[in-house]
Amino acid sequence: MSIAKPVMRNLLEAATKKEIAATFGIATAAGVAWYYAVLNRRKHNYANFYKNYDSEAEFQAMVKLGVFDSVTATGEITAEKWE
Repeated sequence: MSIAKPVMRNLLEAATKKEIAATFGIATAAGVAWYYAVLNRRKHNYANFYKNYDSEAEFQAMVKLGVFDSVTATGEITAEKWE
């Protein structure tokens, strides 16, 4: 009985094919997992936020806080900012 010789011919090519296939499979699985775990949840959260969002009420709250330079806290437009 003799020991079988190792297969050395086209070894790099065969190993590279296996690694590319494994990499493609892992990347595809990671992409699908990211889509369902993160992106779908994020889309759902944004949809719920904008379903209940009142932009006018948010604007009025910012005006009362004095966030804008061109509008006073009482809601009056300041003319000197427009000139």
